[in-house]
Amino acid sequence: MEKVIGLEVHVDTFEGMRRGVPRLLDLFEKYHVRASFFVPMGKDHTGRTIKRVFTRPGFLSKAARVGVLETYGAKTLMRGLILPGAEIALRHQDLLRRITASGHELGIHGLDHVYWHDHIKHMDRDRTGKTLDKATRVYEMLLGKKPVSFAAPGWMINAHALAFFEEHGFVYSSDTRGRTPHYPRMGGRTFKVLQIPSTLPTLDEMVGLEGKEQAALARFFAGSLTAGLNVMSIHTELEGNRWTGFLASFIEQSLERAYRYERLIDIAASLRAGGDLPVCECLYGTVRGRAGEVTLQG
Repeated sequence: MEKVIGLEVHVDTFEGMRRGVPRLLDLFEKYHVRASFFVPMGKDHTGRTIKRVFTRPGFLSKAARVGVLETYGAKTLMRGLILPGAEIALRHQDLLRRITASGHELGIHGLDHVYWHDHIKHMDRDRTGKTLDKATRVYEMLLGKKPVSFAAPGWMINAHALAFFEEHGFVYSSDTRGRTPHYPRMGGRTFKVLQIPSTLPTLDEMVGLEGKEQAALARFFAGSLTAGLNVMSIHTELEGNRWTGFLASFIEQSLERAYRYERLIDIAASLRAGGDLPVCECLYGTVRGRAGEVTLQG
């Protein structure tokens, strides 16, 4: 597999779904790009991230670099605190249908994005299973089929979740930051569900560290591409909002360099048919530009 980009779209918020998804769908149609969308099946509780100011060193500096208010908006930052959480998937069934009708993949991005991100490391088997079971049932109700892919909020996962994916017939999950696709090992057990890690940094991590202008950042990301498989995670709240110009420039530069875009589900099918893949440990650690831990390919 050569010069391939898997574009992984994370929807984190209600507004990101409502405003960002249509904008990205229009952009992808313009450039004939197919992507993999991952949507939370529960409520938007973004306001509850305020506690990360006290629990995650570097959270405030990252928030300042990105421009939290401009990126998310005041209403989103109050959801789960002053305002009730809003159902992300249930209230956007038309957009879910549009994603799949446009030829893109649709997978699960957790149930409650904030709760998963902050607690999954220490959640037991019962709590993990109940959370994933509820998310799966919502997906099945809305889409009329079983989910086969998952992307962990905040790239945080545990062994109980990996076991759930294996037991419920998932084809792959994308829960880690790393270098190459592999079969994950965690908690002393090797799992048979393919892991496709994000191989590139994310925009919010690099803003202010590799420039602040959209054109400069697009050049940085285009220059970071390798000759093999690249998996790039984008967010509807950023690239589907104020940073659409960055993404358009990146796509143009990648196409000029003869990269092709594939959905992660198609990449997974090719990898599974192609033979043996390595087994790699899943470890908690940090990456440049991001506050708090992520799960890393060991």
